[in-house]
Amino acid sequence: MDIKTLIVYYSRSGKSEIIAKDLQNRTGCDTDKIEYANKNKISFIGAGFEAAFRKKVKIKGAGHNPGDYERIIFVTPVWAGKISTPIRSYMSENKANIKSYSLIATCGGSEIAGAIKDAADIMQKEPAVSERYLSKQIDENTYDLAKFM
Repeated sequence: MDIKTLIVYYSRSGKSEIIAKDLQNRTGCDTDKIEYANKNKISFIGAGFEAAFRKKVKIKGAGHNPGDYERIIFVTPVWAGKISTPIRSYMSENKANIKSYSLIATCGGSEIAGAIKDAADIMQKEPAVSERYLSKQIDENTYDLAKFM
């Protein structure tokens, strides 16, 4: 990968982590796993509530300065048609230092349009590249990461 890239991800169920780690293994990019600072895991219902109301939370795991990278690839589950709360929080805290970003959304069947709009509202620009990978594609290893390499 010619562009210095950081992969930033949050994963509640493990699907986004599979994508992030696969992409990291293929590209050698640095990776930050974002987590809630004050809790280990959120329930499915709690995740939907947070996303629907566009909440922000305290996060941990941001070990790299996004300003040191030309591109950030966010990997996030879709909750209630929006990006996950930890990724929303990271974007909000770091948007001034992010030059360009791409978005990978993982979900059971949701459309990606709401997640793209959510990210674009926070970042004040559209992602350079975006894609949705369904849980079934991830389980069957039938997703294609080529556009992110």
